[in-house]
Amino acid sequence: MSLGVEERAVARSSILSDELVRQLVAVGQVDILVGVPTFNNAATVERVVTTLHTGLAKHFPRERTVLLNADGGSDDGTVERVLGAPLADEELRGSTMLRTTHRVSAHALGLPGRGSGVRTVFAAADLLQAGAVMIVDPAVTTMTSDWVAELARPAWKGEAELVLPIHPRGRFEGPLVTQLVRPLVSTAYGRRLRSSVVGGFGCSNRFATRMLRHELWERDWIRPAVDTRMLTTALADDIDIVHAYLGPCRFAEAGTPPPLNEVFGHVVGATFASLEEDAGAWLGRSEPRELPAVGAPRPWVGDEPGFDPAPMVERFRAGVRDLEPLLRDILLPDTHAALQVVSSRRNGMPEISDTLWASTVYEFAAAAHRGVMNREHLVQALVSLYLGRTASFFAEIARWNETAMAERLTALEREFETLRPYLVERWNAERGR
Repeated sequence: MSLGVEERAVARSSILSDELVRQLVAVGQVDILVGVPTFNNAATVERVVTTLHTGLAKHFPRERTVLLNADGGSDDGTVERVLGAPLADEELRGSTMLRTTHRVSAHALGLPGRGSGVRTVFAAADLLQAGAVMIVDPAVTTMTSDWVAELARPAWKGEAELVLPIHPRGRFEGPLVTQLVRPLVSTAYGRRLRSSVVGGFGCSNRFATRMLRHELWERDWIRPAVDTRMLTTALADDIDIVHAYLGPCRFAEAGTPPPLNEVFGHVVGATFASLEEDAGAWLGRSEPRELPAVGAPRPWVGDEPGFDPAPMVERFRAGVRDLEPLLRDILLPDTHAALQVVSSRRNGMPEISDTLWASTVYEFAAAAHRGVMNREHLVQALVSLYLGRTASFFAEIARWNETAMAERLTALEREFETLRPYLVERWNAERGR
């Protein structure tokens, strides 16, 4: 027998505050729950909330809906702007909603950060038995009301447990994803991803409940990269995933961005750790499988910033030189020697081929598995090589159009796939080498 709202509230009392439980019990069971985890997002959150309500009114007028703001302790007026945001924009003013639209805001228990907010939304979805869940980033400045339909509808209709957005990207956007995380994760888990969890995602209640039971919320190394671990868990469990084509995803500037070493350490460290924990699921997979997509591709619109390759190239060369003892322990002799040759070419851009890059990434992942050294130190040793590869790739595609860029990224991912047996071979190698 399923639990009632009050019984589920008791079961989630360690995640949901008493204040939030009272508000949610008053709302009752819902069809669609939209979560907005915030922390000092006053500059953008009002527009985001209005856009979301507009989307709910347009695309789910007959469904019971609630917008939940799980705030991490903002002191800039974020909560006040959430609660004071207009219900819908001009295109829907004067229309009559067939259902009451609810809006709830409360403090997210736990450490400040996105992870606590996402966990709060999942617990609320479980409490209210929401049919579909959507979580968005309040810093997105390009969100449209149609995102609500694209991300929530496949889960609401029972067509998917997880809905990942596909945003058109500029040539120089997101190299950590395009050059390393996506080809590695897609190849290892045998599912051809076209995106990551950026800007927002949709999911079923089943997925939300499954994530609530996962140990990721209690582990320090996962908290800064909770989206990465949620995605790899979904891939390991082989749930139904679809992609949804959305427009460009741009974020408001939020002061000084964190240093590359910190971001790289969180994301790549979580990726390597996920491969370790999920090895029983992905090692036995063989042929990669396409994941379906809904909607139609959207063009990239906007100005692209230039890039200066000199600092990246210099750091690559310094890394190959200064980290030689570490790289010798991590890489096989042929791979290490090839990187040294590339680094030693002083004229022009270092050219790190797809084959050399994929081999390098695989050997690092396998070395992390074998415990060659502390994972944090190992991951940081990869940063300079990643910068060399990024500079090499950017120089190659600097004048390419969007279509050629997409084909080039596909070629990179296929090379990772071709070398998948090498990843498995290195992973299964005896400890030490």
